[in-house]
Amino acid sequence: MCGRYTLTDPDPRILRFRFDLSESAEIDGEPRFNVAPTDPVLAVRRSDEGAREPGNLRWGLVPHFADPDSFDRLLINARAETVDEAPAFRDAFARSRCLILADGFYEWRATPTGKRPQWITLPQRGPFAFAGLWARSRRQDGSDLHSCTIVTTEPSAEVAPIHDRMPVILGRQDESTWLDPATSAEELRELLRPREGMDVTEVSDAVSDVRQDGPHLLEPPLQLF
Repeated sequence: MCGRYTLTDPDPRILRFRFDLSESAEIDGEPRFNVAPTDPVLAVRRSDEGAREPGNLRWGLVPHFADPDSFDRLLINARAETVDEAPAFRDAFARSRCLILADGFYEWRATPTGKRPQWITLPQRGPFAFAGLWARSRRQDGSDLHSCTIVTTEPSAEVAPIHDRMPVILGRQDESTWLDPATSAEELRELLRPREGMDVTEVSDAVSDVRQDGPHLLEPPLQLF
């Protein structure tokens, strides 16, 4: 499961370069240290003309056939093993894939004194893309909800002692393949593998409170003894 993540340095210039976006692409440069389900999240989709377009999606997918006003499931993750078959995800997997931009995610390690939050990043702590799916559903008032979910897979060697799942982090060379509508289901499934070589850093317990946000969340935990 991936239920909390970060985008601590969303410098528009860096993100435009890293994710091959146009110079005119509008990006909110507000740092996010505690992205949580139902939050608006920064994602990149492919337009009908083939261009990459950034925008905000609500985290927690509502399938295109569902009514957002009555749909009561919070689909923040989709399992890689069943994403092409599950009714809630199979259409989005086939036609509506996206990149969800991040630079780290949190998991909680079980210890004798309780669960301790860990911030999991690439070694250089730069931005990356989760494999995401998105959907557009129609509210009863006629407005559209654009929502998304993060695909998860089995854990890497570094994540396995902490949790039995991790989000799919696409290699930079695989991001275009993920977005391309012509990519076959077999090729897509090949991308849904764990990312090895992650760094794990224990951080403040404050991250457990979804109301908190800011760089203090990444500080080392307070040592009482």
